[in-house]
Amino acid sequence: MSNGLTIPELINNQEVFFNNVNESNIVDWSKESQFAIQTLQKNDRTRDVAYRNPTSLQNAIINVASIGISLNPASKHAYLVPRDGHICLDVSYMGLKHLAEKTGSIEWMQAKIVYLNDNYVNNGVDKAPTHEQKTFGDKGEVVGAYCTVKLPNGDYLTEEMDKDALDQVRATSKSQASSYSPWNTFPEEMMRKTVVKRAAKYWPSAKGDMSKVERAIDVINEHEGLAEIKPFTEEEKEKFMQFIKDGLSFSLAAFMADCDEEKQTALFNSFPKGEISSNKKKVRELQSIGFQEWEVFAETIKELINMRDSLGIEENLDGFEPYEKRMLANLLGEPDTTTLKGLLSNG
Repeated sequence: MSNGLTIPELINNQEVFFNNVNESNIVDWSKESQFAIQTLQKNDRTRDVAYRNPTSLQNAIINVASIGISLNPASKHAYLVPRDGHICLDVSYMGLKHLAEKTGSIEWMQAKIVYLNDNYVNNGVDKAPTHEQKTFGDKGEVVGAYCTVKLPNGDYLTEEMDKDALDQVRATSKSQASSYSPWNTFPEEMMRKTVVKRAAKYWPSAKGDMSKVERAIDVINEHEGLAEIKPFTEEEKEKFMQFIKDGLSFSLAAFMADCDEEKQTALFNSFPKGEISSNKKKVRELQSIGFQEWEVFAETIKELINMRDSLGIEENLDGFEPYEKRMLANLLGEPDTTTLKGLLSNG
């Protein structure tokens, strides 16, 4: 007991705040309060931080209700964790998977680590990658991570990050210097979560609702994520804002796909205070539309490649920015990208 309150009393004081935001009743207070009590009873550090900073405990429990995710330890979707003197809601990559599948945005998802001795091949945007993993013995060092989802229409989307990109995200984490940081205690879990967060930007909305996933990612970034930096130039910000203003979904999708996670997050947060949420929703909608446009465009280019129509290809790529060329190369995959370069150089 501390501050005159037992652990059950400390938790149950949060019921009114939980219920105020639990509009959909996806999570049940009688169950979630017991999970929270168990967490504090089992972990002395979490309990001590909760007593020292009850406001942070309250905010974390409010986030449970607003996201609609359970603290049930058997599910491994979300946890109450102490971090930097606060109690935070830590949503796992399995939690993000659960939220996206529940909305119908995706049918299923897998996030895996790629090791040096694996055989990994990107088969293009509309197919799952080939990943032959060495199950036993020497796997070699980590070289990257990827997230593949199957969409309701049967297509696949894959997001990849190499080790350098993962290390860059880790370097911007506010907690990474602490021995308690999840980057130090569960590094591969954090790698999976990082690539899932990036992949989620391109998942289509189901019935217009990806808000639970977006809210979960915002909570993750707030407590464990990115240092307050502006890794973009004024020219990039101006271009970003112009794409949104003019509704240029095709260009915006390619521009954002070319940005690393730090730059994307910083651009999202560069809107004036009070306009971030509405503009973030608009950007995600434009990206979703733009990605569909890119898939159609890539199929057109593939047909021109098969016909060896270098003139038609040049006309379609006239005025393309470097980031748009990189987007196309990523969608085409091999051997189409190499064939395309050959046709253009010979044309």
